[in-house]
Amino acid sequence: MSKGAFDIATYELGTAEIFGDTHNSRIVEYHAATSLRATSDEVPWCASFVNWCLKKATITGTNSARARSFLTWGVAVSLEEAERGDIVVLSRGTNVQFGHVGFFAGQEGKSVLVLGGNQSNKVSISPYPLHRILSIRRAIMPSETPSPTKFRIPSVFQWIAAAPTLIGKIQRIAATAQAKNWTTTAVALVALVAYVGNLFGLPIDDSTVRMLEAAAIAVIGFFTGKQVINPQKLDAAWKSLSSLAEDITHGQT
Repeated sequence: MSKGAFDIATYELGTAEIFGDTHNSRIVEYHAATSLRATSDEVPWCASFVNWCLKKATITGTNSARARSFLTWGVAVSLEEAERGDIVVLSRGTNVQFGHVGFFAGQEGKSVLVLGGNQSNKVSISPYPLHRILSIRRAIMPSETPSPTKFRIPSVFQWIAAAPTLIGKIQRIAATAQAKNWTTTAVALVALVAYVGNLFGLPIDDSTVRMLEAAAIAVIGFFTGKQVINPQKLDAAWKSLSSLAEDITHGQT
């Protein structure tokens, strides 16, 4: 766990962006904890804030300003197992490249409470719908032996919470397919697969999603004759999927 980082984060509550050309030096300091090292408080800073808190607690973060970089950080835990200080990775809209990240602060009904930065342009504790959770991660402390991520069957409640998102993704696939927009259909299909995979606890990160998209577009292009197959991307997609299958087979997920 990263309770120490959580305690550090609570002291930062209220830290906010400054409107206009002036930038909050504290937020710029958060950015310095990542490789991006942005100098503006208007650059998305949720991942920078988490990395900064972890660094202050002498825990290695991801060194990335991308929220979804935490999808492969530490070890995954279920919502039922989550404790204060674990890290929550959330989706943001339908774009699989973007997300949000913060510290788990509890659960309230059908919402997860997140202590994070860049929430209404400040550090705050805010509720987010449970269906937006992509993964909950826990730090691996030096004295601990990493336990493998467990394949899990979502509970009935989790399926109910995820239903609106699942229906929306299926409707998007149907609409784009009806319009014969095959490239968009392929991307939408991959987004659905990635979302369902995360529900089952599978480690489908951004790189895997990109590989799946390349494979799906190539296959659709092969049958429609409207797309050019990229052998390199298709081969990379196959290797990524093979690696994922091998991890599942050997109990690594």
